[in-house]
Amino acid sequence: MKKAYIDPEKCVGCGACIQACPAGAIRMLPGWKSRVNPEKCIGCGRCVQICHRSAPELLIETP
Repeated sequence: MKKAYIDPEKCVGCGACIQACPAGAIRMLPGWKSRVNPEKCIGCGRCVQICHRSAPELLIETP
C-alpha cells in the first residue's frame, strides 16, 4: 500500500495538502512544515496533486 510522505525541504507550509486530505492525515508542525500520519493516510494522492512545490510523494510502505 502507498502512503504519503512530505519532504520537509520542499514544504513551505502553505497548508494546501492539509485541506486536500480527505482522511485528515496531515497536520502542520511548528516551523510551518506539514507531516503525514501514516496510520491515517489512505494513499489517495490528493496531497501530491495539489502541492505546487512537489513536497508530498506517494511511497510504497514496507512492512
